[in-house]
Amino acid sequence: MPAVSIRGVSKKYRLFPGAGARLKETLSFGRKKYGRDFYALQDIDLTVEPGTALGILGRNGAGKSTLVGIISGLLHPTSGTVEVNGRVVALSASGVGFDSEMTGRENIMLNGMILGMKRQEILRRFDDIAEFADIDEHMDQPLETFSSGMRSKLGFAVAINMEPEVLLLDEALSPGDKVYKEAAMQKMDELRNSGTAIVLVSHSMKTIEDFCTEAILLHKGRKIAAGETTEVIHQYDALASGILAQRRNPNTDGGQDQDGDVGTDGEGGARIRSVELLDEHLNPLDTSPPPAAPPVVPFDSTITVRVHVEYLGAVKDSRISIRLDNETDDVKVFSISTSNRLANTLEEVSLKEMEKGERVMVDFTFKVPLPHSLHTVTAAVRAGEERLTLDQVKAFALSIAEPEEGSVSGIVRLPTDIKIYAPQRERQGRSA
Repeated sequence: MPAVSIRGVSKKYRLFPGAGARLKETLSFGRKKYGRDFYALQDIDLTVEPGTALGILGRNGAGKSTLVGIISGLLHPTSGTVEVNGRVVALSASGVGFDSEMTGRENIMLNGMILGMKRQEILRRFDDIAEFADIDEHMDQPLETFSSGMRSKLGFAVAINMEPEVLLLDEALSPGDKVYKEAAMQKMDELRNSGTAIVLVSHSMKTIEDFCTEAILLHKGRKIAAGETTEVIHQYDALASGILAQRRNPNTDGGQDQDGDVGTDGEGGARIRSVELLDEHLNPLDTSPPPAAPPVVPFDSTITVRVHVEYLGAVKDSRISIRLDNETDDVKVFSISTSNRLANTLEEVSLKEMEKGERVMVDFTFKVPLPHSLHTVTAAVRAGEERLTLDQVKAFALSIAEPEEGSVSGIVRLPTDIKIYAPQRERQGRSA
């Protein structure tokens, strides 16, 4: 018997431009339409067997949390059927289900009773919960005094000790430190091996790949891929690469640009004709959009991002920049521009005074001691002291290969020399 069986599930919301529009539609008894339907999920079929660890992948807004909410019973589907066999325990990074004014001890008792456990059964498991949570004297303090990591540890400790048949984790490991995450993964392995079905939502592709036995990919509320975890991750990378490869001109509302500088759009004074990715021998790598997969770059190798720019009018004080982002963990790695003091000019090329029709090519060469994950490159042309954005392109995605000596902890592995010294030891003579 499946632990979770979902057939034709959809979740529809009614969206309105404002509260007044909602009221008008209500007062018209639906005869006049002021809003529109939005499907957070549409026609989802899913089966999760006992002892399975299922990873749910997708961009923000893809419907991942909605699907977990429906499996847990917190949300009801607009259509379709959901069948869950056994005790379900759901845990999210936000700590839903905890009362901030109650103590850690009181929250443990409350959550146990909500799950249908008797008081004596909760008391019998209390010591195991407290040991894993490892919050010591904070146990009898209000939850509002807890850090996000302490909340996460307490929530996970409660969840795993309730002997669930179905465990739902929605970014529940995100706030914890390394020691907590390793202990949590070990407990999850034990639960999965004992027959618990685990559904895991995480933006950490490494966590999904290391733990999950299978995965699905959601996009705009639809399931677009399912199967073996590594293959689904590759399809997610290809999807993200295609979305990020689309050209766009941001800041039309005077908002913050990609380098964190405030500016407004230019008047077409320059355009980025193309952006290339070159290997350490300056050979071009294939950055074609999906269905082609992103190019894989060896760990710590040297790459060059080559930006071709054409000036459509006279431009003063222009600068060309690139930005590298870790899309897997949603982290900006670095950005650099031609205005940097390290920039070298060839053949007396200067971007101070550019005339209409002039073209330039800029090479940004750097190493990539980065983790095994999806990264993206954005190129931009700006001008003047106001850093007016003339053109900006999210050019392509690339994947960093796993280093031979193991994974990278953090967003970058810095070049480091390690030397071990021992104090000089004096030999003491022995007296006869």
